[in-house]
Amino acid sequence: MQSPNQPENIELRIRTLRTLWLGMLGSIGGYYALTFIVERPEGREPNDMLFLVLMGMALSAALASFPIKSKLISRAIERQDAQLVQQAYIVAWAMCEVAGLLGVLDFFLTANRHYYVLFIIGAVGQLIHFPRREDVMNAAFKRPLG
Repeated sequence: MQSPNQPENIELRIRTLRTLWLGMLGSIGGYYALTFIVERPEGREPNDMLFLVLMGMALSAALASFPIKSKLISRAIERQDAQLVQQAYIVAWAMCEVAGLLGVLDFFLTANRHYYVLFIIGAVGQLIHFPRREDVMNAAFKRPLG
């Protein structure tokens, strides 16, 4: 029976993480593409206050994803559980995805022409959260003390 921390399983886990990351990044691009395909409802007025609130929420979610991911990865390394690294990344990506979803919300609720900024916030967050091999390796193998 193979150990979950064998090199083959580590490579598979990293490949899986990177595939998920690409899909999550692509979904933000898909949301943006949706704004070109679907027409905005008629009679919407620009609402700068709503846009600023949504942008604040998007920035908060994207920025909060960093310490949360860091805490979860530290826990994964402490417990020597590579599966927790995957969970840490998925939580961080989901939090960045919130910005993209808020961009879609802004597109449909207002006629604000800067709705795309929310997609940029989400995409930049996703790009920064590219899965790192070191995180999986550190959680998979015990390091010598001393």
